[in-house]
Amino acid sequence: MSFQLLAVIVLWKCKPEASASFQTLLAAQDVAPDCNLRILLYDNTPGGQVFEPLQSGVLYEAAARNTGLAGAYNWALELARREGYPWLLTLDQDTSLPPHFLRRLTELAAKCGPDPSIAAIVPQIVGEGRTLSPFRFWAGAIPRWFRPGFVGTPTQATYAFNSASTLRVEALDEIGGYDTRFPLDSSDTMLFHRLNRSGKRVFVAGDLQVEHELSLLDINQRMSLSRYERLLRDECAFWDMEMGSLARLERKARLVWRLLKHCKEGHDPIIREATRKELIRRFACPRRKRIEEWEREAELRAGK
Repeated sequence: MSFQLLAVIVLWKCKPEASASFQTLLAAQDVAPDCNLRILLYDNTPGGQVFEPLQSGVLYEAAARNTGLAGAYNWALELARREGYPWLLTLDQDTSLPPHFLRRLTELAAKCGPDPSIAAIVPQIVGEGRTLSPFRFWAGAIPRWFRPGFVGTPTQATYAFNSASTLRVEALDEIGGYDTRFPLDSSDTMLFHRLNRSGKRVFVAGDLQVEHELSLLDINQRMSLSRYERLLRDECAFWDMEMGSLARLERKARLVWRLLKHCKEGHDPIIREATRKELIRRFACPRRKRIEEWEREAELRAGK
């Protein structure tokens, strides 16, 4: 029996032919005869885009409004549920998959499929020579990345990036899909946190290495001030609501390190000032007040 998979790629001001995710996924499909793949291009570009006709088996959906990754992935989840796909592959537009990605994923899905406790299959993601995903929190606070090549199902809570994660549709349904209060940044951290809280596990496929362009690694070129400020607020909200005091202290220390890095690498002074202000806020503003402020912001954002 073939592997039934719905893949969703979220676009933003990027045509399909310029998307590394789309092009490398098509190449991987060519060498995975046992994978019955359908691709959904979900476009968050204002007003959508016009381009050449798409290949057979590729759907295009222009969002009525930009609800970030969470809204796009929830839309794809509904499609997967409606059309009977057991697995959903989530991608942004900037992920480069290896040619054997789908062939190996087909093997892993056959292995993990009978165990409903396994909610996700995730590859090792690297960017600019660094391992970025997956990871766990040592002592519930300090991120520790799995060694290169690790293959298996860890017993501890495991976190991964959205992009290139293959998620069991039933498991996503159990937790109500993506938390739309986190439309973009920290949406994946919250998702895997909720999966773990519901008793689910993650299969780490360290023999699949995926290249990913992470905006935070190139703040000057790939991140606007408003996007960066939103990242800081959403990250703080997740740690305030879901993590312990040691983890929140680790985030403050990480911000101090980032501020020093801004100065050392000559990042935009506006970005540097945003980091400084957020660091002061996390020390000076009580946690309960920070949460309340963020909840009001999330409500206003959802009402746009």
